[in-house]
Amino acid sequence: MQPADHPDVIVVGGGITGSEAAWRLARSGVATLLVTTSLDTIATLPGDGWSFEPPDGGVLAAVAGEARSASRWSARALHRGVKRDLERESALHVLQSTVVDLRFDRAGRVDGVVTWEGVERAAPRVALCLGTFLGARLSVGDTIERAGRLSELADDALFVRLGALGVRFVVREAGIAGDALSPGYRVTFHALHDDETDDQGRLWRLPGLYAFGLCAGGPCDLTASAEAGRRAAEALAV
Repeated sequence: MQPADHPDVIVVGGGITGSEAAWRLARSGVATLLVTTSLDTIATLPGDGWSFEPPDGGVLAAVAGEARSASRWSARALHRGVKRDLERESALHVLQSTVVDLRFDRAGRVDGVVTWEGVERAAPRVALCLGTFLGARLSVGDTIERAGRLSELADDALFVRLGALGVRFVVREAGIAGDALSPGYRVTFHALHDDETDDQGRLWRLPGLYAFGLCAGGPCDLTASAEAGRRAAEALAV
């Protein structure tokens, strides 16, 4: 049976947090479906030269030897190594799509997701690891785009749906300095209000739904985002 058919967990978002969580879950034998808007942006950093510490025992640590030099990471090498190692896991399926809605069972518990194609994917646990992409607006000079990172569009559908279900948010902002290759930019995005989740990442008003990393109010720090992936895997591997 393939994890895409009957996953135990659906991880939404293939950034640093989601990639780490999905790999760890699969390694522990949990059938996992990772849904990411683009396979080309799995575990993507804003650029080269960033420094962060990956938690031991995860996919980020596994590729550090090829993707990091003198504590600085190569964005391309990190993406390439993580994507390759995710695709090698038999208990993990990586799906390129965008989640626009949630599924609910008759008791009102979240039991899966709906992608933009209208396809429903069922699982007893769903984890949001969406980073800066919930209700995101990116500013470059006077230009404002619906994006969570430079040249990466953000779909508002899931954000709007969560708001309609009563989930409360706080507005956050992150900035990236420009360099010779790319302009600086700022992203305004939404994170869940602290009172929406418990210490295991569960949304109390939407049983079956979890959130981790920046979209759950975590600090704007790559080390913390990587650690959030480890904590997500621990919480979901039950």
